[in-house]
Amino acid sequence: MTYSITTRQTKKGVAFDLYIRWKGKRHRPLLGYDLSKEQAENAAIAMIAKIHRGEPSAVAPAPISPTLKAFLPLFWQTMHVKKRFDLARPESVIETHLLPRFGDRPLDSLRAEDGLAYITSRIKAKAAPWTIRREWTVLMRILNLAVDFDKLDKNRLKQLELPDVATRERVGTIEELKTIKLKAEERRLKLTQANQYDPAELWRIVTVALNTGLREAKILEIDRTWMRKRDDGWWLILPPARSRLKQTPREIPLTPAAYAALRGEIAHVDGRIFRRWTPAAFSIFWKRLVTEAKVVDLHFHDLRHTFATWLQNLGVPLEVRAALLGHRLRGFGQDQLGGESMTAAYSHGGYGWNQQLREAVTRLHTALLSYGLSYGNSTDEATAVVRVANARKEEGKEWWSQRDSNPCLSLERAPS
Repeated sequence: MTYSITTRQTKKGVAFDLYIRWKGKRHRPLLGYDLSKEQAENAAIAMIAKIHRGEPSAVAPAPISPTLKAFLPLFWQTMHVKKRFDLARPESVIETHLLPRFGDRPLDSLRAEDGLAYITSRIKAKAAPWTIRREWTVLMRILNLAVDFDKLDKNRLKQLELPDVATRERVGTIEELKTIKLKAEERRLKLTQANQYDPAELWRIVTVALNTGLREAKILEIDRTWMRKRDDGWWLILPPARSRLKQTPREIPLTPAAYAALRGEIAHVDGRIFRRWTPAAFSIFWKRLVTEAKVVDLHFHDLRHTFATWLQNLGVPLEVRAALLGHRLRGFGQDQLGGESMTAAYSHGGYGWNQQLREAVTRLHTALLSYGLSYGNSTDEATAVVRVANARKEEGKEWWSQRDSNPCLSLERAPS
Protein backbone atom coordinates (compact mmCIF):
# COMPACT_ATOMS: atom_id res chain seq x y z
CA MET A 1 0.00 0.00 0.00
CA THR A 2 1.31 3.43 -0.93
CA TYR A 3 0.04 6.86 -0.07
CA SER A 4 1.09 10.46 -0.53
CA ILE A 5 0.51 13.78 1.20
CA THR A 6 -0.02 16.89 -0.90
CA THR A 7 -0.43 20.54 0.04
CA ARG A 8 -2.47 23.37 -1.41
CA GLN A 9 -2.90 27.01 -0.53
CA THR A 10 -6.34 28.01 0.77
CA LYS A 11 -7.89 30.98 2.57
CA LYS A 12 -7.55 29.08 5.85
CA GLY A 13 -3.88 28.39 5.26
CA VAL A 14 -1.91 25.51 3.77
CA ALA A 15 -4.18 22.47 3.51
CA PHE A 16 -2.70 18.97 3.81
CA ASP A 17 -4.47 16.22 1.82
CA LEU A 18 -3.96 12.47 1.92
CA TYR A 19 -4.03 10.50 -1.31
CA ILE A 20 -4.53 6.72 -1.08
CA ARG A 21 -6.15 3.93 -3.07
CA TRP A 22 -8.00 1.30 -1.05
CA LYS A 23 -10.02 -1.59 -2.50
CA GLY A 24 -10.05 -0.02 -5.96
CA LYS A 25 -11.24 3.39 -4.77
CA ARG A 26 -9.44 6.70 -4.46
CA HIS A 27 -9.51 8.57 -1.16
CA ARG A 28 -8.38 12.18 -0.73
CA PRO A 29 -9.42 13.25 2.81
CA LEU A 30 -8.26 16.50 4.38
CA LEU A 31 -5.70 16.00 7.17
CA GLY A 32 -5.64 19.56 8.46
CA TYR A 33 -4.10 23.00 7.99
CA ASP A 34 -0.58 24.36 8.55
CA LEU A 35 0.73 21.03 9.87
CA SER A 36 4.32 20.18 10.54
CA LYS A 37 5.85 17.19 8.79
CA GLU A 38 5.47 15.01 11.87
CA GLN A 39 1.87 16.15 12.46
CA ALA A 40 0.97 15.41 8.85
CA GLU A 41 2.46 11.89 9.05
CA ASN A 42 0.62 11.10 12.29
CA ALA A 43 -2.65 12.43 10.87
CA ALA A 44 -2.14 10.34 7.74
CA ILE A 45 -1.60 7.14 9.76
CA ALA A 46 -4.75 7.79 11.79
CA MET A 47 -6.78 8.58 8.66
CA ILE A 48 -5.57 5.42 6.87
CA ALA A 49 -6.73 3.35 9.84
CA LYS A 50 -10.20 4.97 9.61
CA ILE A 51 -10.33 4.26 5.90
CA HIS A 52 -9.50 0.59 6.50
CA ARG A 53 -12.28 0.40 9.10
CA GLY A 54 -14.68 2.08 6.68
CA GLU A 55 -15.62 4.92 9.01
CA PRO A 56 -17.85 7.50 7.28
CA SER A 57 -15.79 10.41 8.56
CA ALA A 58 -12.78 9.10 6.65
CA VAL A 59 -14.56 8.85 3.32
CA ALA A 60 -14.59 12.15 1.48
CA PRO A 61 -17.78 12.98 -0.43
CA ALA A 62 -17.55 11.82 -4.01
CA PRO A 63 -16.76 14.72 -6.34
CA ILE A 64 -19.36 15.65 -8.91
CA SER A 65 -18.18 14.32 -12.25
CA PRO A 66 -18.50 16.77 -15.15
CA THR A 67 -20.47 15.93 -18.21
CA LEU A 68 -18.61 15.12 -21.40
CA LYS A 69 -19.66 18.49 -22.83
CA ALA A 70 -18.39 20.36 -19.74
CA PHE A 71 -15.05 18.53 -19.83
CA LEU A 72 -14.34 19.30 -23.50
CA PRO A 73 -12.75 22.78 -22.97
CA LEU A 74 -10.09 21.19 -20.74
CA PHE A 75 -9.63 18.41 -23.31
CA TRP A 76 -9.08 20.85 -26.19
CA GLN A 77 -6.73 22.98 -24.10
CA THR A 78 -4.61 19.90 -23.42
CA MET A 79 -4.58 18.90 -27.07
CA HIS A 80 -3.33 22.34 -28.08
CA VAL A 81 -0.61 22.29 -25.40
CA LYS A 82 0.55 18.90 -26.68
CA LYS A 83 0.69 20.44 -30.18
CA ARG A 84 -1.53 17.86 -31.78
CA PHE A 85 -1.96 19.41 -35.21
CA ASP A 86 -4.62 17.05 -36.48
CA LEU A 87 -7.66 18.33 -34.58
CA ALA A 88 -10.12 18.48 -37.49
CA ARG A 89 -11.00 14.79 -37.35
CA PRO A 90 -11.47 14.65 -33.54
CA GLU A 91 -13.67 17.75 -33.77
CA SER A 92 -15.81 16.08 -36.41
CA VAL A 93 -16.09 12.86 -34.40
CA ILE A 94 -17.05 14.70 -31.21
CA GLU A 95 -19.61 16.97 -32.86
CA THR A 96 -21.17 14.32 -35.08
CA HIS A 97 -21.17 11.21 -32.90
CA LEU A 98 -20.04 11.67 -29.28
CA LEU A 99 -21.88 14.80 -28.19
CA PRO A 100 -25.32 13.70 -29.46
CA ARG A 101 -24.98 10.43 -27.56
CA PHE A 102 -22.90 11.23 -24.46
CA GLY A 103 -22.76 15.04 -24.29
CA ASP A 104 -25.09 15.51 -21.31
CA ARG A 105 -23.98 12.40 -19.47
CA PRO A 106 -21.70 12.72 -16.40
CA LEU A 107 -18.44 10.95 -17.18
CA ASP A 108 -18.74 8.65 -14.16
CA SER A 109 -22.15 7.46 -15.38
CA LEU A 110 -20.71 5.89 -18.52
CA ARG A 111 -20.62 2.10 -18.27
CA ALA A 112 -19.43 -0.71 -20.50
CA GLU A 113 -23.01 -1.23 -21.62
CA ASP A 114 -23.12 2.32 -22.98
CA GLY A 115 -19.97 1.79 -24.97
CA LEU A 116 -21.21 -1.52 -26.33
CA ALA A 117 -24.49 0.10 -27.39
CA TYR A 118 -22.54 2.81 -29.23
CA ILE A 119 -20.37 0.30 -31.09
CA THR A 120 -23.43 -1.77 -32.02
CA SER A 121 -25.27 1.27 -33.35
CA ARG A 122 -22.30 2.28 -35.51
CA ILE A 123 -22.07 -1.23 -36.93
CA LYS A 124 -25.78 -1.13 -37.78
CA ALA A 125 -25.17 2.22 -39.49
CA LYS A 126 -22.62 0.35 -41.68
CA ALA A 127 -19.68 2.39 -40.46
CA ALA A 128 -16.36 0.88 -41.52
CA PRO A 129 -14.34 -0.90 -38.79
CA TRP A 130 -11.52 1.64 -39.16
CA THR A 131 -14.03 4.48 -38.74
CA ILE A 132 -15.41 2.96 -35.55
CA ARG A 133 -11.89 2.53 -34.19
CA ARG A 134 -11.02 6.16 -34.91
CA GLU A 135 -14.17 7.36 -33.15
CA TRP A 136 -13.46 5.08 -30.21
CA THR A 137 -9.91 6.39 -29.95
CA VAL A 138 -11.24 9.92 -29.50
CA LEU A 139 -13.64 8.81 -26.76
CA MET A 140 -10.88 6.88 -24.98
CA ARG A 141 -8.59 9.91 -25.15
CA ILE A 142 -11.24 12.02 -23.43
CA LEU A 143 -11.99 9.49 -20.69
CA ASN A 144 -8.34 8.69 -19.99
CA LEU A 145 -7.55 12.39 -19.70
CA ALA A 146 -10.45 12.79 -17.25
CA VAL A 147 -8.91 10.02 -15.14
CA ASP A 148 -5.52 11.72 -15.23
CA PHE A 149 -7.08 14.99 -14.05
CA ASP A 150 -9.06 13.27 -11.25
CA LYS A 151 -12.38 14.13 -12.88
CA LEU A 152 -13.13 10.42 -13.19
CA ASP A 153 -12.11 7.53 -10.94
CA LYS A 154 -11.50 5.10 -13.83
CA ASN A 155 -12.32 4.49 -17.47
CA ARG A 156 -14.93 1.74 -17.49
CA LEU A 157 -15.07 1.45 -21.26
CA LYS A 158 -11.45 0.70 -22.09
CA GLN A 159 -11.77 -3.10 -22.00
CA LEU A 160 -14.46 -3.32 -24.68
CA GLU A 161 -13.71 -5.24 -27.87
CA LEU A 162 -13.81 -3.43 -31.21
CA PRO A 163 -14.52 -4.75 -34.71
CA ASP A 164 -11.54 -6.47 -36.30
CA VAL A 165 -9.85 -4.59 -39.12
CA ALA A 166 -8.30 -6.46 -42.00
CA THR A 167 -4.98 -5.10 -43.25
CA ARG A 168 -5.55 -3.52 -46.64
CA GLU A 169 -3.15 -4.72 -49.34
CA ARG A 170 -4.76 -3.26 -52.46
CA VAL A 171 -2.26 -2.08 -55.09
CA GLY A 172 -3.25 -0.30 -58.30
CA THR A 173 -2.26 -2.02 -61.53
CA ILE A 174 -0.85 -0.35 -64.62
CA GLU A 175 -4.02 -0.92 -66.64
CA GLU A 176 -6.27 0.41 -63.87
CA LEU A 177 -4.27 3.60 -63.59
CA LYS A 178 -4.21 4.04 -67.36
CA THR A 179 -7.99 3.66 -67.47
CA ILE A 180 -8.44 6.26 -64.73
CA LYS A 181 -6.14 8.66 -66.54
CA LEU A 182 -8.04 8.18 -69.81
CA LYS A 183 -11.41 8.71 -68.10
CA ALA A 184 -10.12 11.94 -66.52
CA GLU A 185 -9.04 13.22 -69.93
CA GLU A 186 -12.42 12.31 -71.47
CA ARG A 187 -14.28 14.34 -68.85
CA ARG A 188 -11.97 17.34 -69.02
CA LEU A 189 -13.81 19.34 -71.68
CA LYS A 190 -17.24 18.67 -70.21
CA LEU A 191 -16.37 19.76 -66.68
CA THR A 192 -14.26 22.70 -67.79
CA GLN A 193 -17.17 24.13 -69.79
CA ALA A 194 -19.39 23.70 -66.73
CA ASN A 195 -16.84 25.67 -64.68
CA GLN A 196 -16.23 22.72 -62.38
CA TYR A 197 -13.06 21.03 -61.21
CA ASP A 198 -10.59 20.22 -63.95
CA PRO A 199 -10.04 16.43 -64.21
CA ALA A 200 -6.58 17.09 -65.61
CA GLU A 201 -5.65 18.50 -62.23
CA LEU A 202 -6.82 15.25 -60.68
CA TRP A 203 -4.20 13.36 -62.68
CA ARG A 204 -1.60 15.85 -61.47
CA ILE A 205 -2.56 14.86 -57.92
CA VAL A 206 -2.41 11.16 -58.80
CA THR A 207 1.03 11.72 -60.35
CA VAL A 208 2.28 13.31 -57.13
CA ALA A 209 0.91 10.35 -55.15
CA LEU A 210 2.57 7.78 -57.41
CA ASN A 211 5.92 9.59 -57.28
CA THR A 212 6.01 10.58 -53.61
CA GLY A 213 3.74 8.17 -51.71
CA LEU A 214 2.15 11.04 -49.77
CA ARG A 215 -1.34 10.78 -48.36
CA GLU A 216 -4.24 12.58 -50.00
CA ALA A 217 -4.61 15.23 -47.28
CA LYS A 218 -0.91 16.07 -47.33
CA ILE A 219 -0.85 16.40 -51.13
CA LEU A 220 -3.79 18.80 -51.10
CA GLU A 221 -1.95 20.90 -48.50
CA ILE A 222 1.28 21.25 -50.48
CA ASP A 223 2.36 24.87 -50.62
CA ARG A 224 4.72 26.28 -53.23
CA THR A 225 7.06 27.39 -50.48
CA TRP A 226 7.65 23.71 -49.66
CA MET A 227 9.50 23.22 -52.98
CA ARG A 228 13.25 23.80 -52.84
CA LYS A 229 15.88 23.63 -55.58
CA ARG A 230 19.14 21.86 -54.74
CA ASP A 231 22.17 20.80 -56.74
CA ASP A 232 20.65 17.41 -57.54
CA GLY A 233 17.18 18.73 -58.41
CA TRP A 234 13.94 19.75 -56.74
CA TRP A 235 12.94 18.62 -53.26
CA LEU A 236 9.74 18.84 -51.26
CA ILE A 237 10.39 19.98 -47.66
CA LEU A 238 7.44 18.95 -45.50
CA PRO A 239 6.21 20.43 -42.20
CA PRO A 240 5.95 18.21 -39.09
CA ALA A 241 3.37 15.43 -39.14
CA ARG A 242 -0.09 16.20 -37.82
CA SER A 243 -0.07 13.26 -35.43
CA ARG A 244 2.25 10.61 -34.04
CA LEU A 245 0.39 7.86 -35.87
CA LYS A 246 0.52 9.36 -39.36
CA GLN A 247 4.14 10.26 -39.84
CA THR A 248 5.38 12.03 -42.94
CA PRO A 249 8.93 12.19 -44.31
CA ARG A 250 10.99 15.29 -43.59
CA GLU A 251 11.83 15.75 -47.27
CA ILE A 252 11.22 13.96 -50.56
CA PRO A 253 13.22 14.24 -53.80
CA LEU A 254 10.91 15.21 -56.66
CA THR A 255 11.06 13.36 -59.94
CA PRO A 256 10.64 15.42 -63.14
CA ALA A 257 7.05 14.15 -63.36
CA ALA A 258 6.26 15.12 -59.76
CA TYR A 259 7.82 18.54 -60.26
CA ALA A 260 5.86 19.10 -63.49
CA ALA A 261 2.63 18.03 -61.77
CA LEU A 262 3.22 20.36 -58.82
CA ARG A 263 4.23 23.28 -60.97
CA GLY A 264 1.27 22.95 -63.32
CA GLU A 265 0.48 25.12 -66.30
CA ILE A 266 -0.11 28.22 -64.17
CA ALA A 267 2.45 28.96 -61.45
CA HIS A 268 0.97 30.70 -58.42
CA VAL A 269 3.26 33.01 -56.52
CA ASP A 270 2.42 31.41 -53.18
CA GLY A 271 -0.27 29.44 -51.40
CA ARG A 272 -1.59 25.93 -51.84
CA ILE A 273 -0.90 24.42 -55.24
CA PHE A 274 -4.18 22.52 -55.44
CA ARG A 275 -6.17 25.36 -53.89
CA ARG A 276 -9.36 24.56 -55.84
CA TRP A 277 -9.72 21.20 -54.13
CA THR A 278 -11.04 20.47 -50.67
CA PRO A 279 -10.61 16.97 -49.19
CA ALA A 280 -14.37 16.35 -49.40
CA ALA A 281 -14.65 17.50 -53.03
CA PHE A 282 -11.62 15.49 -54.07
CA SER A 283 -12.86 12.34 -52.33
CA ILE A 284 -16.23 12.56 -54.09
CA PHE A 285 -14.68 13.18 -57.50
CA TRP A 286 -12.17 10.34 -57.07
CA LYS A 287 -14.93 7.85 -56.23
CA ARG A 288 -16.99 8.93 -59.23
CA LEU A 289 -14.08 8.72 -61.62
CA VAL A 290 -12.98 5.29 -60.37
CA THR A 291 -16.54 4.05 -60.74
CA GLU A 292 -16.79 5.38 -64.29
CA ALA A 293 -13.46 3.74 -65.11
CA LYS A 294 -14.93 0.45 -63.81
CA VAL A 295 -12.05 0.00 -61.40
CA VAL A 296 -13.25 -1.95 -58.38
CA ASP A 297 -12.32 -1.10 -54.79
CA LEU A 298 -9.40 1.24 -55.39
CA HIS A 299 -9.05 3.90 -52.71
CA PHE A 300 -6.81 6.90 -53.21
CA HIS A 301 -4.81 5.79 -50.17
CA ASP A 302 -4.05 2.58 -52.10
CA LEU A 303 -1.73 4.67 -54.27
CA ARG A 304 0.52 4.98 -51.22
CA HIS A 305 0.58 1.17 -51.02
CA THR A 306 1.28 1.12 -54.75
CA PHE A 307 4.22 3.50 -54.34
CA ALA A 308 5.72 1.36 -51.56
CA THR A 309 5.16 -1.91 -53.43
CA TRP A 310 6.71 -0.63 -56.64
CA LEU A 311 9.78 0.60 -54.76
CA GLN A 312 10.11 -2.83 -53.16
CA ASN A 313 9.86 -4.54 -56.55
CA LEU A 314 12.52 -2.20 -57.89
CA GLY A 315 14.93 -3.42 -55.22
CA VAL A 316 14.95 -0.27 -53.08
CA PRO A 317 16.27 -1.11 -49.56
CA LEU A 318 13.80 -1.22 -46.69
CA GLU A 319 15.31 1.71 -44.77
CA VAL A 320 15.15 3.92 -47.88
CA ARG A 321 11.49 2.99 -48.49
CA ALA A 322 10.73 3.73 -44.83
CA ALA A 323 12.37 7.15 -45.08
CA LEU A 324 10.38 8.04 -48.21
CA LEU A 325 7.13 6.97 -46.53
CA GLY A 326 7.94 8.62 -43.21
CA HIS A 327 7.85 5.33 -41.30
CA ARG A 328 9.98 4.52 -38.28
CA LEU A 329 11.49 1.06 -38.33
CA ARG A 330 12.68 -0.84 -35.27
CA GLY A 331 16.37 -1.48 -35.73
CA PHE A 332 16.84 1.53 -38.04
CA GLY A 333 17.52 4.43 -35.67
CA GLN A 334 15.22 3.23 -32.87
CA ASP A 335 15.93 2.24 -29.32
CA GLN A 336 14.61 -0.87 -27.59
CA LEU A 337 11.39 0.87 -26.58
CA GLY A 338 10.55 1.80 -30.14
CA GLY A 339 11.44 5.47 -29.78
CA GLU A 340 13.99 7.38 -31.77
CA SER A 341 17.51 6.54 -30.62
CA MET A 342 20.11 9.16 -29.73
CA THR A 343 22.08 8.21 -32.83
CA ALA A 344 19.04 8.84 -35.03
CA ALA A 345 18.38 12.13 -33.27
CA TYR A 346 21.90 13.28 -34.17
CA SER A 347 21.65 12.01 -37.77
CA HIS A 348 20.39 14.63 -40.21
CA GLY A 349 21.06 13.02 -43.57
CA GLY A 350 23.58 14.36 -45.99
CA TYR A 351 24.75 14.02 -49.55
CA GLY A 352 25.17 10.22 -49.45
CA TRP A 353 21.76 9.59 -47.91
CA ASN A 354 20.01 12.10 -50.16
CA GLN A 355 21.61 10.42 -53.13
CA GLN A 356 20.04 7.10 -52.09
CA LEU A 357 16.61 8.73 -51.83
CA ARG A 358 17.06 10.40 -55.22
CA GLU A 359 18.17 7.13 -56.83
CA ALA A 360 15.09 5.31 -55.46
CA VAL A 361 12.54 7.74 -56.90
CA THR A 362 14.49 7.93 -60.18
CA ARG A 363 14.10 4.18 -60.62
CA LEU A 364 10.36 4.52 -60.08
CA HIS A 365 10.17 7.51 -62.42
CA THR A 366 11.87 5.58 -65.20
CA ALA A 367 9.54 2.63 -64.77
CA LEU A 368 6.42 4.81 -64.80
CA LEU A 369 7.55 6.51 -67.98
CA SER A 370 7.63 3.18 -69.79
CA TYR A 371 3.93 2.75 -69.01
CA GLY A 372 2.75 6.22 -69.94
CA LEU A 373 1.83 7.06 -66.35
CA SER A 374 3.90 10.21 -66.05
CA TYR A 375 3.06 13.90 -66.37
CA GLY A 376 4.61 16.67 -68.44
CA ASN A 377 7.15 16.61 -71.28
CA SER A 378 10.40 17.63 -69.68
CA THR A 379 13.78 16.93 -71.28
CA ASP A 380 14.61 14.51 -68.50
CA GLU A 381 11.48 12.53 -69.27
CA ALA A 382 12.19 12.37 -72.98
CA THR A 383 15.72 11.14 -72.28
CA ALA A 384 14.40 8.49 -69.95
CA VAL A 385 11.88 7.30 -72.53
CA VAL A 386 14.66 6.84 -75.09
CA ARG A 387 16.72 4.92 -72.57
CA VAL A 388 13.83 2.60 -71.75
CA ALA A 389 13.10 2.05 -75.45
CA ASN A 390 16.71 1.12 -76.14
CA ALA A 391 16.66 -1.29 -73.24
CA ARG A 392 13.59 -2.98 -74.71
CA LYS A 393 15.34 -3.52 -78.03
CA GLU A 394 18.49 -4.85 -76.40
CA GLU A 395 16.78 -7.31 -74.12
CA GLY A 396 14.15 -8.52 -76.59
CA LYS A 397 12.52 -10.78 -74.01
CA GLU A 398 8.98 -11.92 -73.54
CA TRP A 399 8.92 -10.01 -70.30
CA TRP A 400 8.33 -6.69 -72.08
CA SER A 401 5.14 -8.01 -73.67
CA GLN A 402 3.90 -9.37 -70.33
CA ARG A 403 4.52 -6.21 -68.30
CA ASP A 404 0.94 -4.95 -68.38
CA SER A 405 -0.50 -8.21 -67.09
CA ASN A 406 2.13 -8.47 -64.36
CA PRO A 407 3.19 -4.94 -63.33
CA CYS A 408 5.10 -6.07 -60.26
CA LEU A 409 7.32 -8.27 -62.41
CA SER A 410 7.97 -5.47 -64.86
CA LEU A 411 8.81 -2.95 -62.19
CA GLU A 412 11.11 -5.40 -60.51
CA ARG A 413 13.26 -5.70 -63.62
CA ALA A 414 12.79 -2.32 -65.24
CA PRO A 415 16.14 -0.77 -66.23
CA SER A 416 17.32 2.16 -64.13
